[in-house]
Amino acid sequence: MRMKAYRTKEVLSIKKIPQTILLAGFLFLLLIIPALAVDPAEENYLQIQKSLDLMEQYNGTEMTTAEYLEKIWPQVYAKISPEHKEKLAAFTHIWELKELDRTDGGTGIGFTLNEAIGRERFALMDAIEKLEITEGEYQAIAQTEIYLDLSEDLRKHLSGMVRAQRGPDVGVRGGASITEGETQWFSKNVTANVTRISVDLQWENPANIQNNLSITIYSPDRCVFGPFIEAESFYSNPQKMQIHTYIVRPEGVAEGEWWYCIQGVKVDGVQNYTI
Repeated sequence: MRMKAYRTKEVLSIKKIPQTILLAGFLFLLLIIPALAVDPAEENYLQIQKSLDLMEQYNGTEMTTAEYLEKIWPQVYAKISPEHKEKLAAFTHIWELKELDRTDGGTGIGFTLNEAIGRERFALMDAIEKLEITEGEYQAIAQTEIYLDLSEDLRKHLSGMVRAQRGPDVGVRGGASITEGETQWFSKNVTANVTRISVDLQWENPANIQNNLSITIYSPDRCVFGPFIEAESFYSNPQKMQIHTYIVRPEGVAEGEWWYCIQGVKVDGVQNYTI
């Protein structure tokens, strides 16, 4: 009888254990799931770093630009149209980082269609221009030198920004507003015999808030200037910020449509600005 009573208690105990485990497991999952949630921006940033590490490994390897993109940026290559894949396959990739052009207020890099590296890079830009990728991915692929020169915080921020496509020719406006992570495009038509283009991006920060904007300039002859991210405050008003730059060419700057890309790098709420 003692043996029977012992077994009865043991069976009852075994039946209760799964319920206790389930309850404890449920509570544990409620606590740990938020901690395990992956930040999409952080995940994208880490993926970009892996691709940049692969770029170092394949440095000096002869391959077409299509093969290069497929090996190093497979998640982006999969989104490219067959037409652009065919165009990229016509370039034999020889990777070479260009020296950055540093000017007051920012850093730029010059490409022209007369350079082999320029033709290849512009083909990459055309291929990924309209893809649903982050601004970080676009900059790391198309303007690697500038991306590598950015701070880690800014690179992580760009990994959380979905790249905005260029819209219709709206012209450069007197004033606009922007939020954090937003990208806005404006264009300006430049006539012949213009030797200097001056660009002045201004905004006034709310009290005790430091909002940051940036501007990148694209010329009709496919040169890229920026992104310019270093703003200066006005002496008379420390809350008023300005990014001022100019492009000069004695023989005349490129004639045609110039594009200005404004980005809300760090914005609390909505930031008004003028350009």
